[in-house]
Amino acid sequence: MLDVRERDAKHAVRRAHHVLMQACGRLGLIWCTGLIAAQAIVTWAADASFQLEARSAQPYTAAYLGNGAIGVPTSALGTLPTRCFLAGVYDRTPGDVPRIASAPAWNEIDIFNGSHWLNSQSGRVENYDQTLDMYDGVLRTRYIWAQDKRRIGVQVEEFVSRDRAYAAAIRAVITPEFDGEMKIRLSIRNWPRPPRYALAQIEKLDAPAQKDPWVIWYSGYLQTGKVDVQSARNSALLTIAGHTAGTNVPVAEAIAAEWDSPATTKVRRDGEGAWAEVSLAARAGVSYTFTKFAILSTPSAPLPNHETAVGTSEELRREGWATMLSQSTAAWHRLWETDILVDGDPALQRVIHSMLFYLVESTRQGLPVSTAPMGLSSAGYYGHIFWDADTFLFPPLLIMHPDLALPMVAFRSRTRDAARKNAQANGFRGAMYPWEADADGNESTPRFAGQNAKYENHINGDVALAAWQYWLATGDRQWLEHDCWPILRDTADFWASRVSYNAKLKRYEIGNVVAVKESLVGVKNDAWTNAIARKNLELAAAAAQLVHQQPNPQWQRIAESMYVPDSDSAMLWFPLNLPFRREQTRNAIESMLGWIRRGETGAMMGGEFYPILAAQLGDRGLIGKMLAPLSTAYLRPPFQVIAETPDNQNTNFITGAGAFLQQVVFGYSGLRPTDKGLEQRFAAVLPPSIHKLTLKNITVRGERKTLVFTNSLQ
Repeated sequence: MLDVRERDAKHAVRRAHHVLMQACGRLGLIWCTGLIAAQAIVTWAADASFQLEARSAQPYTAAYLGNGAIGVPTSALGTLPTRCFLAGVYDRTPGDVPRIASAPAWNEIDIFNGSHWLNSQSGRVENYDQTLDMYDGVLRTRYIWAQDKRRIGVQVEEFVSRDRAYAAAIRAVITPEFDGEMKIRLSIRNWPRPPRYALAQIEKLDAPAQKDPWVIWYSGYLQTGKVDVQSARNSALLTIAGHTAGTNVPVAEAIAAEWDSPATTKVRRDGEGAWAEVSLAARAGVSYTFTKFAILSTPSAPLPNHETAVGTSEELRREGWATMLSQSTAAWHRLWETDILVDGDPALQRVIHSMLFYLVESTRQGLPVSTAPMGLSSAGYYGHIFWDADTFLFPPLLIMHPDLALPMVAFRSRTRDAARKNAQANGFRGAMYPWEADADGNESTPRFAGQNAKYENHINGDVALAAWQYWLATGDRQWLEHDCWPILRDTADFWASRVSYNAKLKRYEIGNVVAVKESLVGVKNDAWTNAIARKNLELAAAAAQLVHQQPNPQWQRIAESMYVPDSDSAMLWFPLNLPFRREQTRNAIESMLGWIRRGETGAMMGGEFYPILAAQLGDRGLIGKMLAPLSTAYLRPPFQVIAETPDNQNTNFITGAGAFLQQVVFGYSGLRPTDKGLEQRFAAVLPPSIHKLTLKNITVRGERKTLVFTNSLQ
């Protein structure tokens, strides 16, 4: 069966199938090492494939800006307050599940034209342009606000600092076309306490929640303590200190604001926020600049205390906008030194860059937690950690940015004790990794989806495979001994206690699971579950030999006799690399084409791997048939934001980016991570629309390489 996550009345629907590219032919592989010349980097800075542009404020699907520790959705006007999500910061209230918390909004800049406020969204917006500059990691917005015969030019720049985990900034340049009063309000605002669903107790969702998951995907709540605002000449300091409900995680936020013209300032505070209101005697044609430097101190972006956060925000203000922005863009430019380049198809290149941008901005070196399916863009899926991270997000990062990939597997190592307790609680040995994990690796699945928590056991194999892949790609012996081996050992012991032996058929089987296609409950011998369990057992035995430990003799015995039924799931071909006859491979692809014809392409996950099967066959025509219907339907304008499915509103689905990038990195190149590093298993196959694929400055066993694939059959 196709790998799918479906949402029925009991759980969030996520069905997986999807493919995106076109390909065929044989290609040569050119290996080269080192950095591409600086001249090429300068050229790329102006490359249109890094620019995503909106020429109208409507329709609008928000993208988001992030650095792995902080994530902020965009807004059409650029001045509206938006949620700010913090990695590893969850609340927990009685009866509910843990939820990723939303920090106070730091990015609101509101404008009063004498009769109306801009953010009330009255009046007209003219000459609109908003650009997401992925090369710099900056959102730039410009337009004219026309209201009551008063026109104001607005230019806004916003970014989340890439070089500093705890910093972000926004600047507005405001140019009135009239003389008269104008006010600018600079605020810090906590979000209201949400209505609560008792998801740890509810066995069946009510009708509104069944229809719309966003009814229950609300943010965790920050309980505010000290709120303050102070003003000085041409500046203000706004602060909030608080902690998350239930978990008591401290969060401190400070905003150092400044403006460039003399003005009268009024301040106000209440229990949930504060603002500084700047009044100007505006002159037509004169531009006024307002800047907010925000500091957010959390466990993943630590500063010693609230006072330090305040001091750091003021330091940024003294350094200035240009310095902070240049340091952040320089950090982004260093990340873009590793890239995926295609020649001949500008649209495909733009898609690749958007996928890379959304994935990279959702990760960070040294992060204490893994990445949720929607990154830090929202509270979708409560911000919980799924197998999405291990199976879809992790592999492309592993060879492009291994330091960004490491937190995903390090999280599984750090939370192994929680997985062991979970196994014991469910009557099994070893470790049982949760279906939905919180920041501490505890099982956090809502009760209405309890069947997934107990029976969607393939997560154990997904975790084990990722741990092994990190060893293959890095050759990190310490990782193997202290992290990978314990994960493999404990997950293998789980499978040894989970399987049953069918004496009549002389084989091991796994019964009563939730299949990878989640609408299938109580399944016996789900192909992916059995196959990944077998792989897990084999890897544990191999790791034991490498670290000179005695393997459990059951592992190899069970693996050798584990039954894996026939299936058309692409994931058996990749990443498991199981051997199949060409006829079987073609049949699996034909199944995908049937789903396309019926409009059943589901979620942007495992379906992305079907073009890899076509690449193995060397059949560009088959890949071409899958490109258009399985890519464009998922990308929402104006910023190519990924929707989970073609017809739902679950956007910024970072899982889809990771799945798509594996198609390019491993599918069309024929590359596979092996115990020798990275090897080409079959001749590369490029999409028909491109004539060269470059994997620039990827990392293999600590060495940076640039791989160039060109069509060898003209």
